[in-house]
Amino acid sequence: MGMRFQIDNACWLGEDAWFHRGTMVIADGRIARLEGRFASDHPLPAGSAAGWRWTPAARRIDAGEGFIVPGLVDAHVHLREPGQAYKEGIANGTAAALKGGVTTVLDMPNNRLPITTAGRFERKRALFARKSRVNYGLFLQAVEGGAKAPETAAGVKIFMAKGSALDAICDAGALERVFRAQDLVVIHAEDEREFFHRVEKSFPQRGKLVHHLRRPRAAVVAALASIETAWRRTPAKQRPRLVIAHCSTVEEIDWVARMKRRGADVWAETCPHYFLFSEKDYLAQGSRLQVNPPLRTGEDRAAIWEAVKNGGIDFVSTDHAPHAPAEKAGRNPPSGIAGIEWLGPILLSLAVRGEISWKRYLELAGRNAARCFGLEGRGGIRKGAWADLAFAEAGEKAAGKAAEKIVTRAAFHPFGHFTFSARIRAVMVDGQVAWVDGRVRRGVHGKEVFQ
Repeated sequence: MGMRFQIDNACWLGEDAWFHRGTMVIADGRIARLEGRFASDHPLPAGSAAGWRWTPAARRIDAGEGFIVPGLVDAHVHLREPGQAYKEGIANGTAAALKGGVTTVLDMPNNRLPITTAGRFERKRALFARKSRVNYGLFLQAVEGGAKAPETAAGVKIFMAKGSALDAICDAGALERVFRAQDLVVIHAEDEREFFHRVEKSFPQRGKLVHHLRRPRAAVVAALASIETAWRRTPAKQRPRLVIAHCSTVEEIDWVARMKRRGADVWAETCPHYFLFSEKDYLAQGSRLQVNPPLRTGEDRAAIWEAVKNGGIDFVSTDHAPHAPAEKAGRNPPSGIAGIEWLGPILLSLAVRGEISWKRYLELAGRNAARCFGLEGRGGIRKGAWADLAFAEAGEKAAGKAAEKIVTRAAFHPFGHFTFSARIRAVMVDGQVAWVDGRVRRGVHGKEVFQ
């Protein structure tokens, strides 16, 4: 890039989970120098700084009264392009990501048409290269007998419940064959063979919303059993890294912990809606909170939240799954919650209030996802890392998030009940100022993270 500039009066969250105040120098898109004068376990006050002063063309920027955290990694998004760009699209979805402080997204392959071949994968790569405002990586969808994911892919995604035009992969033998052929596998762990497709006729709640009854807990338990069987059958040298996506139940938390104790290379992901909502919220709000896997019981929500705090969850993604408002309001609403633009403010608010430690914040927001997927130079503020930075502000000024303009085409704020104690004021992607106070800067693009 050839650009070099300096951020003065900076307060950044270092890799030691302490806040440092001083000067940050960025050159060629990376952090070239960090000169911290002192450190604190909380964001440091700005002293005599006069607020936010942004002149993107300048070679010096005053960071003002806020603090800087690493740009977040959202390792699980559905931007719907190609095939259904009217639901979101790459350009609009990555603008929403910037609002949430997200500088890297990993996009799922259940497009129309599903991304199962090298040709479809390359065409999708070309779209992201032209349109993405943040850094990106793409998944291949697993099919029986399919080729190994290319080097430029994040990995493969297995849907054990139908998530596209393709059939689900549920059988342990089929899972084993995928495991033997791949290096990294993300799994939607619900065995659709356990679903009740006509559940209204079996329950007194006929006519009410019963999504979590159609997709019962037994589907998760059966999926985990098949995954473990396939893992056992796969020779140790051929076992891939496994990521259990969007964990929503006590059973998944316990299973991942047990597998890790056995030395398995297994990682656990969850989403904000699984530790902020339960099935009671879904029953109260309806299709807006219909999601796959469904929201579960209060006990499950509490277990996920405890795992977020204590390390049982490795990282938090959004499973950003936007649908047009008219679709969500229809008689047969699709599943999905669009949450990417609130990811950073939610996790920052939890850390600012002391509900999670700053160390856990770093792990959940990007450090562990970067480790899991091999994202070089991402997920932390350190010399030599890419300058993916989110400039945040805490306190009363962060309130009123529900009233702010919604970027996602889903046009719904699912977390309006949440008390926000932090917000994102500006975002840099590879050292480029990409978003400032609600405005996207034209001409700023992310890069592919697997090259």
